[in-house]
Amino acid sequence: MKQILELNNIDAKTLLLKEESYSNISLPEYFSFQELLNKLDKELTNKRLSDLRIKNPRESDYVNYKLLSNKDGKFAWRPFQLINPAIYVSLVHTITEINNWKLLKKSFENFQKNKKIECHSLPAISESTDKTNKSAQILNWWQMIEQKSIALSLDFKYVLHSDITDCYSSIYTHSIPWAIHTKEKSKIDRKNSLLGNAIDNHLQDMSYGQTNGIPQGSVLMDFIAEIVLGYVDLLLSKQLKEKKINDYHILRYRDDYRIFTNNSFEAEQITKELSEILSGIGLKLNADKTMASDNIIKSSIKEDKKYWISNKTITGNKQKWLIQLYLLSEQFPNSGTIDSQMRDFLTVLEKSKKEDHNLISLISIVTEIALKNPRVVPTCIAILSIFISKIKGSKNKLEIVEKIQKKFRDVPNSSFIMIWFQRLNLKINNKENYDELLCQKVLNKNIKIWNSDWLNPKLKKIVNETPITKEIIIAKTKKKISKSEIDKILKSVSYYL
Repeated sequence: MKQILELNNIDAKTLLLKEESYSNISLPEYFSFQELLNKLDKELTNKRLSDLRIKNPRESDYVNYKLLSNKDGKFAWRPFQLINPAIYVSLVHTITEINNWKLLKKSFENFQKNKKIECHSLPAISESTDKTNKSAQILNWWQMIEQKSIALSLDFKYVLHSDITDCYSSIYTHSIPWAIHTKEKSKIDRKNSLLGNAIDNHLQDMSYGQTNGIPQGSVLMDFIAEIVLGYVDLLLSKQLKEKKINDYHILRYRDDYRIFTNNSFEAEQITKELSEILSGIGLKLNADKTMASDNIIKSSIKEDKKYWISNKTITGNKQKWLIQLYLLSEQFPNSGTIDSQMRDFLTVLEKSKKEDHNLISLISIVTEIALKNPRVVPTCIAILSIFISKIKGSKNKLEIVEKIQKKFRDVPNSSFIMIWFQRLNLKINNKENYDELLCQKVLNKNIKIWNSDWLNPKLKKIVNETPITKEIIIAKTKKKISKSEIDKILKSVSYYL
């Protein structure tokens, strides 16, 4: 497994221009962005996007495509974005220009000088054909956060956990050039020739000129977030050195911190310094998720995982198994354990030859799990597809699907659920109308996802007319989700880390 910084600029560019890097949001297999990315890559090579537009994109709405995912079946939600592909490709070209890539590598070397502060969330690249890059990222978390935390119990007596509130949506974009060049140099760069300011400008172009927040849902934005968070690591190192605090170790995964010390006072001191640094760039620690423990091993394992280890029972009865998973999801909604266990259930269900009784009850339980746990929606849709395929009669199937749809539509901010519901319903009721643009795009290739009126005619045509849905796959799609689709769902990793 490699990290992105181990790549040269050409390989980094290739990685970031893959569709799985452009969008690490799980979507049905008939969506594909690779052809569009390839065409824009070719068209923008050795050109500046600013020379290929008829007006400033900051004057336009809906430059990016926003996709909302409900977090709890009620009113909490998480925004994901499909970045306008022209801006995305331009930003990748900018970052991976040879001198810029060298500068970024040098910046991260500076961020990571203090070996007592470890970051393990830089985008990872799998070197195995059996694993995706997302799988490599999960493995990296398990090895370097959970297992390393347990190992640190030999050296420390105390750990404090905390994370940043709404990290991506709160990042101050001007802090990106501060991180790469220092605040002073960034402010005197009137012509925006510095890399950091170029990144900042791309981000403002895709968000109506706003300087607060970066889009969530791509490897590129994960990497840009790490520039800011690496800068925080650097500032924290300097502060702790100045305060003569030396007996500590910090593990960071994205915006999640684990601070190890040998007494509670120093942990609180470090947290105070971290909080003050974050406030200087518009970020803050989540007080509700800040907790301390003198039992490092116990606190190193997530609560959902501990609950499942303590409470799970082996059962061959599908309904009992699903009820156990439903109770787990009630106790720890949207957790990693519910994600992994639902995948295990799907794997067993796909191979099961047993006759299933009480199909309506099974469907009801899975639907409820999907409503409150968006990270398992693709898995739930696959499970529902298998159960519905066992119901006799097209009319009965349609009635069940309509009931599921009503449950899903009652949930506010449920774009992500409806995109996957469309896959379930695609060949059961292909005349269904959807409000979600991505759903409409499946049925009508002329639907426009991004506002590209600010681009010149040639680029606008590429963005608007290059297909992002594969009509051949849509035509071949069956009512029951196929083995290849299930394999893709099982191999994919939810964005919710």
